[in-house]
Amino acid sequence: MTTTTTTSPQPSRRGFFLVFEGIDGAGTTSQQRWLCERLTALGRGFHKTAEPTGNPVGRLIRGVLRGEHAPFSPHSLALLFAADRADHLSREIEPALADGKIVVCDRYVLSSLAYQTAAGVPIELVRQLNAPFPIPDLTVYFDLPVEIAAQRRAKRGQAQEIFEVDDFQREVAQLYQAQAQAWQASGKPIHFVDAARSFEEVSAQLEALILPALASR
Repeated sequence: MTTTTTTSPQPSRRGFFLVFEGIDGAGTTSQQRWLCERLTALGRGFHKTAEPTGNPVGRLIRGVLRGEHAPFSPHSLALLFAADRADHLSREIEPALADGKIVVCDRYVLSSLAYQTAAGVPIELVRQLNAPFPIPDLTVYFDLPVEIAAQRRAKRGQAQEIFEVDDFQREVAQLYQAQAQAWQASGKPIHFVDAARSFEEVSAQLEALILPALASR
């Protein structure tokens, strides 16, 4: 008598959700680009993304940030960011994670807790709007003095967005760091890097931090 054994296909391993956070000029975008180049060299599958997104709600937000829809209520903008994040998760992040990819995202929930609160929205409301969203596997906070960030933004030579005002950025920086520290104190997976260092030194910090975390998965 022959016995036939059947096995169900093993589900693919879930990917890794990595987020870079920091004030404007902290270097999150350029270091995200570097990391994705490094992952390519290592043969690792990844999905590079950012918030606000390039999806329908995200495009509206980017127009608001450029001042194209003024005046615009801070409460309305907080709702738009939450809507864009929900769409981002369902449209891009969750499918990429299910496919086993490393999602490298520039900005996520912490940015809302800083920017929308600094704009005048009660922090409890911002927390409630973002409560349903999953916590990343690792968040990296780019710690940078506001003055250095302002110098870096000036060198970019780009049009200034509504949030890129020095006084506002100071308040954002205080809130951002406080929320990042609160995440750390609560046990959420977050690490700080010294973003005031040179590009190469920050990249080395990231490599030493991120690659072991990916290998452990």
